[in-house]
Amino acid sequence: MIRRCSLYGLLAAAAALLQIHPAAAQSFPRLGGYLIGSPQDYSNPAYAAQIARLNFAILTVWPGWAGSNGMNMQQAVSAIKAANPREIIVLYNNINELQSPPSPAFSAVATQLNDNGWWLYRVGDSGSIVPSSYGGGYYEINTTPFSRTNSSGQHYIDWRAAWEVGNFATPNPAIDGFYTDNVFWSPRVNGDWQRTGTTDSDSNPSAQTWYRQGYAQYFRDLKAAMPGKYQTGNIADWGKPDAVFPEYQQMLQGGLMEGMIGFNWSFETQGWYQMMAAYAKMMAAIAAPQLVIFHQNGSATDYQGFRYGFASCLMGNAYFWYDHGSYSGVNWFDEYNAALGPATSAALPTNAWQKGVYRRDFQNGIALVNPKGNGTQTVTLETSFKHLSGTQAPAVNNGQTVTSVTLQDRDGVILLRTMAQPVPDAPTLSVH
Repeated sequence: MIRRCSLYGLLAAAAALLQIHPAAAQSFPRLGGYLIGSPQDYSNPAYAAQIARLNFAILTVWPGWAGSNGMNMQQAVSAIKAANPREIIVLYNNINELQSPPSPAFSAVATQLNDNGWWLYRVGDSGSIVPSSYGGGYYEINTTPFSRTNSSGQHYIDWRAAWEVGNFATPNPAIDGFYTDNVFWSPRVNGDWQRTGTTDSDSNPSAQTWYRQGYAQYFRDLKAAMPGKYQTGNIADWGKPDAVFPEYQQMLQGGLMEGMIGFNWSFETQGWYQMMAAYAKMMAAIAAPQLVIFHQNGSATDYQGFRYGFASCLMGNAYFWYDHGSYSGVNWFDEYNAALGPATSAALPTNAWQKGVYRRDFQNGIALVNPKGNGTQTVTLETSFKHLSGTQAPAVNNGQTVTSVTLQDRDGVILLRTMAQPVPDAPTLSVH
């Protein structure tokens, strides 16, 4: 077993080598990570050092979680923050579904669901329970305010909020809050949500309202029990044109825009402008400090596709995360080392800058993105800018000074000012 003090030292040293980007809220790029996939060994020094390079990370947890070196979650999070004190870390929870039979870690939750009839049933409070839309042996829970009350007068959502706080917030004061999965604007299964003996369609506006009311109450419970902590969630479907969610407006301080690019269901498959409209809609619904992750899925060596997604994200104020389907690990790109500093132009520009290419300015550089379908474009710069110096895409990141740049269709680029202003210092790394 690695002693705690030894891990702090190893982590700090490793993080120093990894050149942690400043995590000051006003600085760009902002980097995030949705790191719930295997391995979930956040106390492993190598993995912890990767996480410490980010500004915002979502980690998974379960009752009895322990790292391979025996650390608990409080110790693991504290070690990451020793390397990057500015990093924000929240813990994953999922309240709308559970396996049946459950994993041993969540047997206590299953007992409460069975004893109190809190599953979502097709009709009434008995009979068949509704499978989750994701399958895999998971079943849906009635998260609405119409679930039965237990002997203490609690609905499921109220009991579950207290259970999550008691198991994951109270023992881990180093965390900055929670991330709740599947905060849909509309349910994805049919069931007797109101417990009237009738199956409610997931397209029924009343059922959609009940669903949102349940999650809104859950977040109110968490906020009351976790003052000063952030509440974030999966907001991936809030950007749909038909999505309405008045109950959620300004309810959360952050979220995950999962799969903006890279899946057959991604907004970007409909077009760049549709994706950016969804981006703007989701950001507008989130309260300060807007800890929102823009998630792209793709090959680790698709540098043009990465630049396109990264530059699109930089048009707004979200944190960027590029994954290759594993929901774990930190893929590092040359562009992440570009200390752009604060933005000096407005987020999410509505008009193209030149030839259909969009631009956002920062203290130390600019981001350009050429939308899908715009064709190859050469744009002229008002003064000299410098390409990044890197190794992953040497034809682009070649360090050359230019006054014009050519962007392929569905491409982006980061350019630095030749007379850069001072940038915030990187976090001080403490060895304990």
